[in-house]
Amino acid sequence: MPQFAEICSWNFRNYHLIPTAKGGTDDEDNLWLACRLCNSYKGTQTHGRDPVTGRRIRLFNPRHQKWSRHFTWSEDSAQIIGKTICGRATVIALQLNNIIAVMVRREWVAVGWHPPKIE
Repeated sequence: MPQFAEICSWNFRNYHLIPTAKGGTDDEDNLWLACRLCNSYKGTQTHGRDPVTGRRIRLFNPRHQKWSRHFTWSEDSAQIIGKTICGRATVIALQLNNIIAVMVRREWVAVGWHPPKIE
């Protein structure tokens, strides 16, 4: 299962899916790896707004949801495309296509490291 860390950047660390500020725990089920940049974009968010429907929806949970159901890669594999309400809201909320992530992915594509294999 791909992690946010696999699709964005480097310097991984644990982050809380449900932030401790919102009642999340340090239990393994509430932790996931992410780079510092993605974690900073996530902050205390647990929900995002779908840019198509305007609906507020819970962000993607890599512990309980399948990445390939909610996301796909752009044709050049540099950007993440949300396929569902949850996917689109997560792409926006976590700024998964920020300029640094896209630039890094383009370099990874050039050397054959990207996109990751997704089940």
